[in-house]
Order: sequence, then structure tokens, then C-alpha cells
Amino acid sequence: MTTRTLVVPGGTSIGAVALAHAALHKLVELYEERQADPNHPAPHTVVVMRDPKDVPPSTLRGASATVEEAFPAERFPSLYPAITEPDFFSGVDLVIPTSGSSAGTPHLVGLSIDALIASARATHEALSGPGKWILALPAHHIAGAMVLLRAAVAETNPQIVDTSAGFDPRALLPAIAGATAEDGVPGYLSLVPTQLASCLADDQVIEALSGLSAILLGGAHTRSDLLDVARGRGLNIVTTYGMTETCGGCIYNGVPQPGVEVRTVEHDSQARIALSGPMLMTRYVDGDSPLFVEGGTTWMLTGDIGVITSESTVKIQGRADDVIVSGGLSVAPAPVLEAVLSCDEVADAWVTSTPDDKWGELITTLVVPKNPISSADEVDQFARHLRSDVGEVLGRVYAPRRVVVTGVLPYLSEMKIDRMAATKLLKDAEDTVFDWRR
Repeated sequence: MTTRTLVVPGGTSIGAVALAHAALHKLVELYEERQADPNHPAPHTVVVMRDPKDVPPSTLRGASATVEEAFPAERFPSLYPAITEPDFFSGVDLVIPTSGSSAGTPHLVGLSIDALIASARATHEALSGPGKWILALPAHHIAGAMVLLRAAVAETNPQIVDTSAGFDPRALLPAIAGATAEDGVPGYLSLVPTQLASCLADDQVIEALSGLSAILLGGAHTRSDLLDVARGRGLNIVTTYGMTETCGGCIYNGVPQPGVEVRTVEHDSQARIALSGPMLMTRYVDGDSPLFVEGGTTWMLTGDIGVITSESTVKIQGRADDVIVSGGLSVAPAPVLEAVLSCDEVADAWVTSTPDDKWGELITTLVVPKNPISSADEVDQFARHLRSDVGEVLGRVYAPRRVVVTGVLPYLSEMKIDRMAATKLLKDAEDTVFDWRR
């Protein structure tokens, strides 16, 4: 079977999203046709999602490219010569980048249409059935792409909110009206925590959001007080855990989606989360994949550590490579971050480590205060209060020994912390009044 490649832009602009939606809809259409006729003569179609700055909007016909045109050797040297083999894209119908690793380099994830549709159907089963979806996230990352894919599976048109120039909560209002206009058809929205936080500052937006059947929330750690406020205002917030390699969220509110299995695997003395289910990726197209087969079941070993409670819910404690070893104690960053974010004076934060001769590593937090801080005395007072508050919640040994005050945290496009940029902020703050150490 010949391979046809469609290279389409992501983003949230109307033109780019229309093309991305048409391409994903074509995958769903071909899937359904092949279910009816396995000998369907259409070529194998692979959709390649790219950042909109790299791909100008065109038409579906104009998006067609040869494999070599879609992945030129000078830009993707690691794919050659394997990419020229006829079965290179076997089991791959969508190629989409991750949002970036800890090193800042994204993987190219190959997903099958079977996995994509399994994910969409599992989401609808976990919620209130197929409905109308609102896109307010970039389509070239998996959370946005799955909004479009779910809309295609539900045979509804997505409501598009253009966030190219920034996110304005009031821009959601017409989209919410469109998504909730038909009685008996649920309306859905997918957001990241910073978007939700800005929505909660506007009563009119909150009232509109309360009419949606569910608001999926993922992409970054969500502070519990934000969830409490949102749910207290009548919003059905569904926290999600997943990744590009699992077609987005596959665990909702700590509960695995239908068909998803979760276990912990001891790896490098850490309890790493492993996932199995029909929505797993086929492979990375640009490198080795963290997949393994056990007892006839394919599993993916994630880079996250976590626990499975006695109630069978999953709690993620952070990235395995983020675990802080301070004074011989292994500290997962997620509980520390939650405690830091619960402090009244903190607007935003990130928890990591700093090498230290005495402790091995210092528990370090990069913090955005709610009120501006400029003097050494103000930083000292703020840091002592923060350390005291975290100590009361978790115990003194978990309290940050380094507190760096900043005006804003750097985020990637899906509102995940840009680790490289955040690490640079920590380095630049050394020996300044904004760098406090215990």
C-alpha cells in the first residue's frame, strides 16, 4: 500500500485548525471505510502535525507531501535511511511531537488511528457520551489534537477559540454558547490550570462554564485550592493524567479510563508508573520507545513516579528524574509543590533541586509571590514564612532550603514548565537578593 502524507499546522487560529480538523476527520473517515471494507483502495494516510509557524495553512490537497518532503533529511537526519523503507509508517497514522522533554527536545510520537479512536471512545464513555467540544489549546499538541479527534468521532463541529494572541476567558463565551445550544448534547472543554485560574476571576465566564458537562484539566500540576474553588462554583472539573504517548489523558480524576491498566514497576529503586491499553502509541518514529511486552500485554514505562491507593486510584508524585535526594531522604517534588502552592502568599511555583556539598541536594522552589517583593528583608521574611508553612504541612525535612523569588514562571505551549528556562532563572538568581538559602 502506498503512503500519502498530509503535513498540517496546529495552533488555534481558525484557518490552521480548520485544516488540522479536516485532516484528522479524514483519518476517522478512512478508518470507518476500512472497517466496512478491509480492501479499501485508498492509500495509507499519515497526518503530520506541526507548529503553525512551520506550516502555512492551505487546503487538504495542498497539504499533501511525499515522505521525503514531510521529513527532509537535513532536518530529520536520524530518520534516514529507515524512513525510505515501505513499512516505516506501519501502524502509524498520526505523527505529533511531545511538548518537550527535560532536555527540551521533543520526540516524534507515532499513533495509530485505532489508538486515537479508542482514546476518544474511552473519554466519551468516562464522561457523558459524545458531544460538542471546544478547542482552546494548540492543535499541534496532543490535548488540542484530541479535542478535534473527539469531535470527528462524535460527528460534531468543534467550537474554536483562537488563543494565538493570548488567552482571554471571555473569548470562551460564544464557544460555550455554541457547545451547549442543543438540549441533550453534552458540551466539553479542555483547559490547562493557568487558563482555569484566569476564568475564575470572571463571574460571567464561571456561569457559562457551569453549563458544560465537563471541563478536562491537564497539562500541569493543579493546585488543590484552585480545584476546590472551581468545583465550589459548580464547575465539573475532571483532572487528567496522560501524555502524547497515550493519546492524551487516560486517567481521569485518578481513575483509569475503560480499558486502561496501571501498575507500578520498580525501576532504579523508584516506583515508576506503567500503562497499558488500546490507546498506547505505536512507537517513537525518531528513536527507541519505552514499551515492553509482558505476558502478551504491551506496557509503557513512563518517566513518572506514583502510587496506586487501596481505592485503586492513581496518584502521581512527579517525574522520576525530578526526585530530590536531600540529606539521604528521597523527596518527590509533587507533595512539596502542593504544599508551597497552598501558602497564602504564593501565586505560582516550581519545585526542583540544587546541588549542595552538605545535603547532596537542596529542596528548591522558584516562587512567584502574590505581592511584589524587592528587598532582601522582604525576601527573607517571605522565604521564612513559606518554609514554616511547608514544614507544618509535610514536616521540616521537606521544607525548601532554597527559595528563589521571580516575577513569572516560564511555560511551554501546553502550560508545562519550561525546565531549561526555569533552571536558567535559578542560575541567574545566584548571589542576588532574590536567592534565599537556609
